[in-house]
Amino acid sequence: MIEIIDEQYNLEQAFYLEKLEKIVQSLGLKGDMTIKIGDPEEAKHLNMTYLERDYAPDVLSFPFNEELPEGYYVGDIFICYETAASQAKENNVTLEEELFTLMVHGVLHLAGFDHETDNGEMLKLQADLIKNYYTTGGDSLQGNHSSEK
Repeated sequence: MIEIIDEQYNLEQAFYLEKLEKIVQSLGLKGDMTIKIGDPEEAKHLNMTYLERDYAPDVLSFPFNEELPEGYYVGDIFICYETAASQAKENNVTLEEELFTLMVHGVLHLAGFDHETDNGEMLKLQADLIKNYYTTGGDSLQGNHSSEK
């Protein structure tokens, strides 16, 4: 199960959850995860606390991959709404699409992908997932993406 925590931005959660659940299933991920949408102050605090970086990033992923009493927990994703809004303008896409892109990016990190160490596989898969699930809802995508990371 995916939970989106959005205390101030009023996202249309059902839109994202429907598509993200399909992506999670295609990646073979099993368990719960949380996506928090927050502000630059919280983003900067988390980035400094966990990565010792003094800026507000667009997305942070915190893989847990642990069995808890209530079930398996994959991890947490934090997305900075304001950074996403700024990037949407820079990338000439809607805020909805930029937020979805960042959610997919975070899910891929939780699945074990790392664009900083691979040869472009994660970002290629990210582009494919966005193309196939954002624009078509995933109905035309065939196959399983739980290949080697």
